[in-house]
Amino acid sequence: MRAKNLIFIFILPIVFGFTSDNILKSVDDTPVALVKKIIKDVTYKKAGVSDWELAKTGLPLKDGEEVRTGSKSLALILFSDGSGLLRVRENAILHIYGAKDEKKLNKNTFIEKGLIGFDVKRQGDEEFKFTTPTAVASIRGTAGFVDVDDNNTTTLSLESGTVEFESTKGEKKSGTVTGGNTAKIDSEGNININPTSEEDKKKNDRTRSLTTKKVIIKTNRGTVVLEYYSSGN
Repeated sequence: MRAKNLIFIFILPIVFGFTSDNILKSVDDTPVALVKKIIKDVTYKKAGVSDWELAKTGLPLKDGEEVRTGSKSLALILFSDGSGLLRVRENAILHIYGAKDEKKLNKNTFIEKGLIGFDVKRQGDEEFKFTTPTAVASIRGTAGFVDVDDNNTTTLSLESGTVEFESTKGEKKSGTVTGGNTAKIDSEGNININPTSEEDKKKNDRTRSLTTKKVIIKTNRGTVVLEYYSSGN
């Protein structure tokens, strides 16, 4: 009897440890978002690795993973709780982050470069943020686009709703942009808010356009159909 008890005591920590690891793993593996649609060249990178992999429709995106689009390419990204849809245009790189707080999923998308159109539902107590090299914006329920150019200037343009943002450079000034207006935050932290220009309206329309073109190539082994995003430029 004593021997049996010793065996049970020895095995129990092992079983408990295995169970705990699996529980932690299941939490860590919870997708923050998924790739809803892909056109042409879209790759992703797992957190902590350096190699890019080919992305596929339905791919789950976990905390810390990145998405990159190539020339004339497009990716639609839907957050797993249905709170927001991102339209990632060509030559963009963004990082997806999510942290669970009880039953809430707080989300943050770091846009390294490129043009991202967005539709975000009104948030309750959850956070939904866009971060760029020069700004951080808190989104409560609105639509528009974020654009980060080669000089790290951030353009935040809204169709509707209100967004509060703060510069991460210089004096770290803050501001509020409302529907029909566009804020620009440059690499030194300077902020300019103006009514949305015709150029920015066209840019917003391009983020919503999902026009695609197809090229059909006939080979000895059959027909190959290549689909790519029509940028509208």
